[in-house]
Amino acid sequence: MNITGFEKFLSQQSSITSKTKAVKSRIAKASKVERDLKVDLDDVVKDDQLTYDLLLRIQNEMNEQRGNYQNAVRKYYEYRIGTKFPQLRRFK
Repeated sequence: MNITGFEKFLSQQSSITSKTKAVKSRIAKASKVERDLKVDLDDVVKDDQLTYDLLLRIQNEMNEQRGNYQNAVRKYYEYRIGTKFPQLRRFK
């Protein structure tokens, strides 16, 4: 994961109001996904199917309730690909 580029991307988002705290939180969550699920987000987001599969793994293996880890991965996808990843129910 390109932490420096991701941090810059997040800092420029108008939807993020608490720049320091929210940016650090998303980076930490994306890093935890990489570490816990043993993936490289740069490799994953290049392929929509791999991204979809990772989002499902986050739900199942990380027992996510609020979507924070998925949100961090989705933001990373948006940073690298330039568009938002579709909702899971609309992907297939």
